Amino acid sequence: MAFSNEVLKAALEKVAERRKQKEREFEQLRRALYMSNPELREIEAEMQKRSSKLALATISGNIDTATALMKDLTELKECRDSLKRAAGIPDEPEYVCKACRDTGYVGGALCSCVKDLAADISYASLIGEMPLNESTFETFDLSYYDEAKNENGISPRRQMTAVLKTCKAFAESFPCGSNLLLTGKSGLGKTHLSLAVANEALNRDFHVIYGSAQNLINEVSRETFDRSGSTEKIDSLTSCDLLILDDLGTEFSTQLSVSVVYNIINTRLLRGLSTVISTNLNIKEISEFYNERIASRIIGNYSICTFFGNDIRQIKVMNKGKK
Repeated sequence: MAFSNEVLKAALEKVAERRKQKEREFEQLRRALYMSNPELREIEAEMQKRSSKLALATISGNIDTATALMKDLTELKECRDSLKRAAGIPDEPEYVCKACRDTGYVGGALCSCVKDLAADISYASLIGEMPLNESTFETFDLSYYDEAKNENGISPRRQMTAVLKTCKAFAESFPCGSNLLLTGKSGLGKTHLSLAVANEALNRDFHVIYGSAQNLINEVSRETFDRSGSTEKIDSLTSCDLLILDDLGTEFSTQLSVSVVYNIINTRLLRGLSTVISTNLNIKEISEFYNERIASRIIGNYSICTFFGNDIRQIKVMNKGKK
């Protein structure tokens, strides 16, 4: 799973706060138990005195005294530990993650608990922007699509049944390295099915980036002209487990935007990472809006799902008006 620096930073901050909270709770418990156990407090005070004397004896070279003090300290420690166990005082805070002890790292590598938190943060970010809970394969209603055949002898219901099957197969086999192009007019369910795919990937703890092509391209463009030299945004778009580009072709077309789209699509293909693109454009229009290089990569590497039928948004509005 590849997460952006921003998401990882937020996850590490949560782990750090979690560690502080556990240490505060531990200290409160320790103080309460010490206050209720005078003998334990006396032993701790005596240990501090012996430790100070041991330091002086060591500095002065008085080996016999130092040895005796070390023996005393060992006995006092054993007595203290016995009293602590009897009083139920733990030796350290009860950290949430036993593997990293809420530091976020194990052996210099990110702990799995950080990655789990990063996945949760990514999901929370997406669900705050899009209706993920409402957009599942189960809630995709085929009854909105007409059963009457068009001039090509195919009904919207039959076509969309096949599209739904393709999208579900893609989600079930993820990560698979394959890609989807959802193309068709507005209001036909492209966003719903792309979010359903996102839901399935998120539920299996994969890192998903979902956004309108216009917003994501604008963010990369700003990063390109940023003097800091940061490449965080383009890096996250080209390395996340699943990228969903919504409404490709609605952005203002410039040489830079075309270059950004090509870079994202081509890099992810080279890395074997899946991408889902939704657009109102067909392949011919994609070629005209961008260029042949982008169109050829989509034709050669994407399963093309063509949406057609009547605008579902309008149907829903009309149905409400009849009630």
